[in-house]
Amino acid sequence: MHHLYDSIIDFDAQKAYEAKDVENLISQVQETLIGNTRLVVVLKNAHYLTTKAFAILDEYFRNQSRVSLLVVCSDKSKIFPPLLEIIEPAYAA
Repeated sequence: MHHLYDSIIDFDAQKAYEAKDVENLISQVQETLIGNTRLVVVLKNAHYLTTKAFAILDEYFRNQSRVSLLVVCSDKSKIFPPLLEIIEPAYAA
């Protein structure tokens, strides 16, 4: 599967793992999406996110069509299960 994106945001949850950090990420995504932009967010070390941060991320990305979430984690068993629910169906497709 190949996609062409206009922009990329690199987000490392090891350094920014709280709800306010995810809210800042969402603001950055919304600013980037002005116009007809397709965007990819690279989420590194997803297992560091707090439960509240995961909930915010989950709610936001479930409703996005112009944003792809690329999760990078060496051990998927550490990723919060609701986030895996978003990722795995897309991976299986």
